[in-house]
Amino acid sequence: MGISVAVGLVIPTSAGQAASQLQALSSIEAGLWDLRSTSGRDVGRSMCVTDPSVLLQLGHPGRACSRFPIVNQPKNADVYYSCAGAGQGQTRLRVETSRLVQIETQGFLYQEPFSFSFEARRIGDCSRAKP
Repeated sequence: MGISVAVGLVIPTSAGQAASQLQALSSIEAGLWDLRSTSGRDVGRSMCVTDPSVLLQLGHPGRACSRFPIVNQPKNADVYYSCAGAGQGQTRLRVETSRLVQIETQGFLYQEPFSFSFEARRIGDCSRAKP
């Protein structure tokens, strides 16, 4: 369950619905993305992005989490999320183009803190992924 903010009211929504309503995600292209650390705390990674909402939970990949949008603008999204039993996080996404996104995420995974900053760049189709 996530929430949406409307005129100062907090309205519960499902996590999938909350993510799909984020304006910034609608302009991000699916495909193979290269995530490079801008903080020096992570080596970076490549990932196939079929649903841009996966970029919101880089600290908790593949987990079913409740998402709570804080900022919902065409080029900016700020989302707090909570993963039952696994921790929580907050991600700030800035869309520069449909193929270039700045991501800052921090939180706790099983009581251990994490903090990452990435420049995410679409580099091709998912079929280009190396095994």
